[in-house]
Amino acid sequence: MEMHIHTVAGYQGERLYTIWYPPTGKLRGSILWVHGYAEHSGRYEAVIRYLSAQGWGNLVWDLRGHGRSTGRRGFITDMEEYLYDLTAVRTHWKGKFSEPTVLFGHSLGGLIVLRYRQKYPEIWSPAATIVSAPLIQLRLQVPAWKKTLGQIAARFFPTLSLPSGLEPKHLTHDEAEALAYAQDPLVFRVATAGWFAAIQRAQVELWKDLPKLTEGAYLFLLPKEDPVCDSEATQRFFHHLPAPKKQLISYEGSYHEPLHETFREKVYGDLLTFLSKL
Repeated sequence: MEMHIHTVAGYQGERLYTIWYPPTGKLRGSILWVHGYAEHSGRYEAVIRYLSAQGWGNLVWDLRGHGRSTGRRGFITDMEEYLYDLTAVRTHWKGKFSEPTVLFGHSLGGLIVLRYRQKYPEIWSPAATIVSAPLIQLRLQVPAWKKTLGQIAARFFPTLSLPSGLEPKHLTHDEAEALAYAQDPLVFRVATAGWFAAIQRAQVELWKDLPKLTEGAYLFLLPKEDPVCDSEATQRFFHHLPAPKKQLISYEGSYHEPLHETFREKVYGDLLTFLSKL
């Protein structure tokens, strides 16, 4: 599969690792991907290979503090840093894009793309937004001592790193995929107090600005047995989403990552069916 790699200048000088995958089939459109927390863009190669063969160009990148991008692991001071970086990445590569354009986010990436759609429609309004297990509300249980320590640290020691609690067994029933995640050198196991506080603020603002999501089509991929993000909160958010073109697909028995589950070929097919209607 052909790929074009480039390092893009992000907010405050961070260096963002990006890859453009041209389509191998007849050109249909373009997708910009935003990965989840503590992972990286390389984990999406299988689905990208599938969609590339169906005519979709794909742009992936590593968030600041993730993968091959620069930045302190698992740290931001505010969600805006991710949003500014997303603009920088798209601006660099937009000459490669063809319509219709799609914005895809998984987990943390889902929260990022929804906030982007709320805050910056004048910069870019893609034809469709797809989110997989979006981090609208955390379901993963955080011990009381960690919450207390995190609240104190967020104010006085925002770069303090604590174990994230995210485990391979939370992600998929596929043992090979879980093992690959566990052994991936670009995956990390911590979260900083500053990052967690910034995410909590963004989640509050996400609900506050929900009425702004009126343009374009939306697809929500919902793993029903997600131990990381709260699926019921996501369903409530989808129910109140004002956009008239919206669809939610539930995956019974799925853990946090439908794209890495044992039935991932079905998820790939669901994505293609949705994209073919744009």
